[in-house]
Amino acid sequence: MPSALVTGVSRGLGAHLCRALKAAGYRVLGAGLAASPGSQAVDDYQVIDLREPLTGGLFAGEDVDVLVSNAGVYLDDPRRGYGDLFSLSLDDLRGTFEVNLFGTARLVLAYAPRMLARGAGRVVCVSSGMGRLQDADGASFAYRSSKLAVNSLVLTVARHFTAASGDLSAFSYCPGWIRTDMGTDSAPHDPGPAADDLVRLLDLPAERSNGRFFRGLGELGWDTRGPMVGDTHPY
Repeated sequence: MPSALVTGVSRGLGAHLCRALKAAGYRVLGAGLAASPGSQAVDDYQVIDLREPLTGGLFAGEDVDVLVSNAGVYLDDPRRGYGDLFSLSLDDLRGTFEVNLFGTARLVLAYAPRMLARGAGRVVCVSSGMGRLQDADGASFAYRSSKLAVNSLVLTVARHFTAASGDLSAFSYCPGWIRTDMGTDSAPHDPGPAADDLVRLLDLPAERSNGRFFRGLGELGWDTRGPMVGDTHPY
């Protein structure tokens, strides 16, 4: 049974991802700040703070086949009255990068080399279309720039995977505007279908997903003239 490690599993997209992965036949490993995962879809759970160095015991005995870096923060959200660049505190900028970038990088550095050694694996970073240079609009600098950096990290991992032999893929995934604590109840979409789409993308051959940026089942693209790359899905 393949295993999948997901961060931020106690609510929102993370909880739906665990259910979708479990339904697809994965052994689900969850990690987060909450004392418990709050979901029966999680087979094993460990409490971690992504702002701190990972301990050597984080699922040390597991061969993680899929890493989904899902946990993130949005501290300069203008919908909550705080998004202007010139109101941004350096503490919030630092805190955003500690979770969104450094936390993701810690996980990637822990698990991607093992995938390279085995010649198989998937690294998925939950990102946002706000992390594209073309979508910068003067607000939410901390969140946008952290996701831009995550996308750069994914591309770097993908190039290492391309240079290696095996079934290896790293890609970014934007779930769109979904109803979660971060997305708020005003969001037009439920997180369930977004989670299902991400799990479906895991089944793509590596050459069709490695180094790509998806929204749903369509390719969003890193920086394009339009909102999506072409009009076709990868299926």
